[in-house]
Amino acid sequence: MSIVLDLEPVKCDKLLSENYIGRLGYIADNEPYVVPSTYFYDKDQKSILCFASNGHRINALRNYNKVSFQVDSIESFRNWQSVQVHGDFHELTGDYAKYFLKHFAEGVQQTIDSKNAERPHFLSHFSGKLQESEMPVVFRISVTRITGKSVKDLYE
Repeated sequence: MSIVLDLEPVKCDKLLSENYIGRLGYIADNEPYVVPSTYFYDKDQKSILCFASNGHRINALRNYNKVSFQVDSIESFRNWQSVQVHGDFHELTGDYAKYFLKHFAEGVQQTIDSKNAERPHFLSHFSGKLQESEMPVVFRISVTRITGKSVKDLYE
């Protein structure tokens, strides 16, 4: 038998801090969309940092800034945790965007190092992108609410 529990805020923060891939939910043309996204959870600023190329997602976020972001840790169908973040999209520009893109890259790399020492090649490209005129769109999600659930098998 399994039981569903609310995750305490400290456990929600921990799950967000220990991961770097989540799913961004947003609205475009009155339709919901959910896409995978690499992120860095800036616990001190209560925000999630992301980047994307100009396109459908960024245009939609510019038009309607309310978003959700979900991160899961799934061991089995009877043992998982999930955190749902609600917040507001804020596009970062200029030196501010460059600063936070660097902060994002360093934060993601630290998270990866603490998990499994994987070295994704896209992180090394950020230093070059900081000098380009066509930088990716850097944005942050200002967290307004965090909720979490967990399921635990009582017989484990």
